[in-house]
Amino acid sequence: MELLAKKPAWFWCVAVAVAVFLVYAPTLGHDFSLMDDAYFVTENPVVQGGLTLAGVKAAFTGVYASYWAPLLWLSFMVDQTVSGGAPWSFHLTNVVLFALSAGLLFLLAVSWTGGRLGVSLAAALLWALHPIRVESVAWITERKDVLSGIFFLLGLWCYTRARSRVASSVRRGVLLGFAWFSMLLGGMAKQVIFVMPAAFVLLDVWPLQRTSWDRLGRDLWRLIAEKWAFWLLTAIFLIVAYGTQSEGGAIMTIPLTLRLQMLPVHYLFYLEKTFWPTTLAPLQADLPPEIWRVTVGVVILIGLTGVLWELRKKSPWALWGWLWFVGLIFPLSGLIWAGSERVALRFLYLPHIGLSLALLMALNAVAQRRPALHALVRGGVAVVLLFAAGATLRTQNYWRDPNAFGLWIYECHPEQGGACAMGGDTYLAGGAWDLALDAYAKGAAMPDRHCFIRQCSVWNQLGYPERTAQAWPEFERALGKPLAEFAPWERPTERELFWRVRGQALLALRDYPAAIAALREAVRWEPDPGSFTVAEYLRACHEADRPEEAGAAAVAMAKATGIDVREWKDLLPCYVEFWKTGARGYAYRFFEAYAERFPDDSMPLSFLAWLLATAEPDGRDHARQEEWPQTALHWAEQALDQTQNPPANMWLTLAAARANAGHFSEAVPAAEKARELAKDNGDNALLEVIEKQIMNYRLGLAWRE
Repeated sequence: MELLAKKPAWFWCVAVAVAVFLVYAPTLGHDFSLMDDAYFVTENPVVQGGLTLAGVKAAFTGVYASYWAPLLWLSFMVDQTVSGGAPWSFHLTNVVLFALSAGLLFLLAVSWTGGRLGVSLAAALLWALHPIRVESVAWITERKDVLSGIFFLLGLWCYTRARSRVASSVRRGVLLGFAWFSMLLGGMAKQVIFVMPAAFVLLDVWPLQRTSWDRLGRDLWRLIAEKWAFWLLTAIFLIVAYGTQSEGGAIMTIPLTLRLQMLPVHYLFYLEKTFWPTTLAPLQADLPPEIWRVTVGVVILIGLTGVLWELRKKSPWALWGWLWFVGLIFPLSGLIWAGSERVALRFLYLPHIGLSLALLMALNAVAQRRPALHALVRGGVAVVLLFAAGATLRTQNYWRDPNAFGLWIYECHPEQGGACAMGGDTYLAGGAWDLALDAYAKGAAMPDRHCFIRQCSVWNQLGYPERTAQAWPEFERALGKPLAEFAPWERPTERELFWRVRGQALLALRDYPAAIAALREAVRWEPDPGSFTVAEYLRACHEADRPEEAGAAAVAMAKATGIDVREWKDLLPCYVEFWKTGARGYAYRFFEAYAERFPDDSMPLSFLAWLLATAEPDGRDHARQEEWPQTALHWAEQALDQTQNPPANMWLTLAAARANAGHFSEAVPAAEKARELAKDNGDNALLEVIEKQIMNYRLGLAWRE
């Protein structure tokens, strides 16, 4: 302690902030998260425009992602302007705000503990380095926590200074005004700051000693009434939060008895994660209302409160820290069920402040009463802090990119629909379509609508849109309402996916009016005029003999890709590209329709035969892929028969198709014919390729590209 006292408090404040910044510095190289960052940043129109006057107005007057959070949107706009949308600036702001908060908490703890530098330093570091903080800092969306949190701490600082015995009435009024303004600003980032006046009442008991635990019953009304301006903000923020969440459909109607029954279960969960921080991925599963959990939770809440009440005179800070934890998390403990999570680790951001300080005060008291344990306590605290820092670094790593995050959250919470969707997305991006389908199917059975739509999307790409059409009404019956009712609340990419998947299923059923309507809506949310979604819309219009409806989309596609779609057959390049992206089953349906409509179009037929014959097997369950070898051979022969003086490429396609069908002895003569024509044309590059193919066929190997 003598070493700490040699430096002023501000020095250790800076040291805490720097240490916390360094621990979280790796997040500056992280990507955006799969979870909600699209809603809040990358697909949020008010953020993507950067810091502009129009954006500022929109931030204060609009509700986005079911939140009214103008200060949050403004901070994101600044990051967008600084980096042009690169994730590093968003992460940097989060880390800087959090590091400053840790330093400010240290100064607050010094003030509250009467200058105990060691206790304050350890408490601030324990709070900041606890791995549970990772969710609030490494996740860009949770800027809500670090931004509102720093204003919460500033409000506590102002209130503490205002209520000190040396503050004049004028100084007190100014400081209380700053505290009120801090609460106002914090509420513009996250309305959970409405708990601030309750925290002030606890500060009145300890450390400010404006009352005592024994006198609190008599003084409570006075202490509450004098904070009327803060309670007014509390009421406003509660109304705003409830209104925006209700409008977004996040508030759930759950029986009050079940909610009350779950309160002790949720408290037990938070205590467990505090002292044994494992499985820290978001999307924590709903906890079962088992009787033993309820019983243990009630016993801990009542028993520990009773024990600390008995110690209230000797150790007032102990009851203070416990009630800080219990009280500040109470509004988020499940009294109102909203959103996809009943419990979330980020909810501990403010409650852990009081608990961390009380724990360190308790350890300090043990060391003071038993000097022999002093070194052991100090060493133990150091070990815990090192462990916490290591766990924080390890947990951060799961947030580094969408792939790492998606697999982590799916492995941690396979019972959660959102986790299944993210796990499936990660598998799909890595080409593991079978694993993606397994994850989506697991989520769809819950039933989770995002998993179901993704499952249908994969079915469509594999060439089974009829499965989607059949499963759609069954899923809606399980869900209890039409899927289209959820679409208005989804972000643009989810809307595009929903309407495209729906349109493809309707197109397979030849319900052209409904398919066109669905795909038109999908195109509305598709920013790329040359995308496959646009191609599907054009196809539906042409197959319904209504090409004029897609005129604007066709013009936009021509400008973006150079593909001028004037009639149905002009869409072939789009489906060839779709084949190459892996959706072979769906593209094959178009190829087959093309061959039926234009059987004399020999060059495209030969090209399609080449695609089918030389495709590397990908292990996916594409529809009717067992037909492809014979179809490729048929199209290659058909194209060759229809062409006078067929070029070398057509003979080469025939050779590849024969080899792919297992007819290697017949493939060699066709390839040799191609070699003769290539020699006559002096095409040395093609000759080199043909020689390699002939060698393959003689070895009994098909040619793959």
